[in-house]
Amino acid sequence: MKNISLFLALKYFRSRGNGFVSFHSGMAIFGITIGLLILVLVTSVMNGFQKELKERILETIPHASILGDIQLDEFQSIEKKLYTNNEVLGSAPFIETQGLLSSASHLKGVYIYGVMPEYENTVSEINQHIIRGTFNSLEESDYNIVIGDILAYQLGITVGDNVNVLVPDTGLGIAGIFPRTKKFRVSAIFSIGAPEIDQSFAYISINNASKLLRMNDSVTGIRIKYKDLFASNYLVKKDLENIRYENKKQLTASTWQQNYGTLFEAIQNERFLVALMLFMLIILSAYNLMSMLVMTVNEKKAQIAILMTMGATSKVIRNVFLIFGALVGSFGIFLGCLSGLLISMNFGYIINFLERLFNTKFLQVYFIDYFPIDIRFEWVAAICLVAFILCLLFTIYPSRLASKVDPVEVLKYE
Repeated sequence: MKNISLFLALKYFRSRGNGFVSFHSGMAIFGITIGLLILVLVTSVMNGFQKELKERILETIPHASILGDIQLDEFQSIEKKLYTNNEVLGSAPFIETQGLLSSASHLKGVYIYGVMPEYENTVSEINQHIIRGTFNSLEESDYNIVIGDILAYQLGITVGDNVNVLVPDTGLGIAGIFPRTKKFRVSAIFSIGAPEIDQSFAYISINNASKLLRMNDSVTGIRIKYKDLFASNYLVKKDLENIRYENKKQLTASTWQQNYGTLFEAIQNERFLVALMLFMLIILSAYNLMSMLVMTVNEKKAQIAILMTMGATSKVIRNVFLIFGALVGSFGIFLGCLSGLLISMNFGYIINFLERLFNTKFLQVYFIDYFPIDIRFEWVAAICLVAFILCLLFTIYPSRLASKVDPVEVLKYE
């Protein structure tokens, strides 16, 4: 009987003419293929965004910062307190200000960070993104500056060139506030791959920043890197209380979630969006399969009735449509996942072609200006498995409907 069920299922699956599959089967396969294709592509893109945000950006900016009245010579004692927390990977003092960089013909506003490279390398991976020069050149006694590649291009300068740094003077003169100016030499250029950073960040030594801003060896705060960046909000509050208790100072804390809210929202929403789209698209594809099977049952009622009069049991008829649905679902899932993987692997080329064709940039307003792809085959396997299970579940109703056909009722009108 199993062979009969398989034979009939293959008969319904195949086309009567020269085509490989019947029209109804083809439409159901097409729906499942499109659904799975979109799922594989969307999950690959969203995983790519998460990976890029974490590796390129969130590893470059501090996970958290403690801000307030901190002297540079207090850093060592604060660092010891921070390292009593096993979640802390690194800490570094810093000075932050906004200023202007001017070359011979261009002027750009930037965020200027005074850092100590030895410590900065423990909280940031900026050193790994240097494309010309060395980040440790900031330790030299000269007035050196490290800038992003986009900023260097906009200013028309490169390593070895000079650039004027203008910052607001904290002192108030008779005519008001005048900027302080100092000539720096570009000693290195970095490229994160995120325009928001590559065109807006500049690094100088913490000593030069202190002199330039007349801060008398005080610093803006201390950067901290944790093992789990998503727990930084809780961890920095705990560390802040410990430092406050010892130092009796008015200190505050900030985290990357507060400073980069859009990034936080993107990462927080990514899982929810993927899960929602996964559920809705697979459900839609499985429902499409169920509708096709119901239509087939209605069209084949006379054949089903004849089979029953010839001795076919309800179980045989039910198995016919269960196997039929499984064949259609499996074929659609295979094509969908295969095409989704192929498009994902070549998605960058496709987007570049479309951007040149329409002369536009699809992600020009976002933190990452391209579509990153991260294909996780375990995700693809999970999508295929869930889709197959849902396809089987959605074949139960049509198969039960077919098994309950009343031969007498159907054949009396034939």
